[in-house]
Amino acid sequence: MPTLTERIEADYKTAMKARDRLRVDALRLIKAGIQRAAIEKRQPQLDDQSVTQVIAQQAKQRRETIESAKGAGRQDILTQAEAELAILNAYLPPPLSEDALRKLVDEAVASVGTAQGPIMKYVMAKAAGAADGKLVSRLVSERLKNPA
Repeated sequence: MPTLTERIEADYKTAMKARDRLRVDALRLIKAGIQRAAIEKRQPQLDDQSVTQVIAQQAKQRRETIESAKGAGRQDILTQAEAELAILNAYLPPPLSEDALRKLVDEAVASVGTAQGPIMKYVMAKAAGAADGKLVSRLVSERLKNPA
């Protein structure tokens, strides 16, 4: 099975041949983000988990762009950001349900204690790009306010 980086590279070549401008641009941004992260980590190549983190960060940026574009009434930016987000989501694992995240939070509390920072770090590492940070933060806060 090819790595996520290999899959992205193959899709990039396919999009180039098909002259799919939007997909080429989105994949080029992903590749640049992966390369930037590899340089920061001083590694020749990233593993799939690190690549997923890069893509999740870019997806978060697109969601923020979508919110800003809606507020500003910029339909052109909104349309492009939504299309790029759809492409990014194809490379991310399906999001975990709220119940699954609650179980991870409970597991984290049992494992690392009741400090919010370590719990967040534990849950986000276990979720590996399949969880929204804001949702996890809310669930951790609820769990710490109402210990079971």
